[in-house]
Amino acid sequence: MKLKYFFAIAVVVALSGFSAPAVADGDAKRGEALFKRVCRACHTVEGDQNRVGPYLAGVWERPIASAKGYHYTKAMRAYGDELGKWNEAAMEAFLMNPRKTVKGTRMAYAGIREPGPASDLAAYLKSLPTPE
Repeated sequence: MKLKYFFAIAVVVALSGFSAPAVADGDAKRGEALFKRVCRACHTVEGDQNRVGPYLAGVWERPIASAKGYHYTKAMRAYGDELGKWNEAAMEAFLMNPRKTVKGTRMAYAGIREPGPASDLAAYLKSLPTPE
């Protein structure tokens, strides 16, 4: 009986056009506040200095696992070889669950469980200029 309701709900959701928020729907200001709360300890967004994690200035559309001077895990390099550049899909999947998306990443953060805040953070990262 429960399975019948699950499928009914799934059909209604699919037909309603429901989708998770996209980067275009994200709020870069909220994303900046989230970055300062949960990411700043390990990442920088100004210049090209690495910390525990790589610098994120200019990360959008940059080849994955390519921050100058940062030593990525084999798993992260393989993810980059597979997907190429950071884009909306790759970024949001990684932000929501880094260890599931890239098994073998060093990123200790568990991820952002809600699509809205993940879109906000992705919108902020997309707004960052490339370091000179």
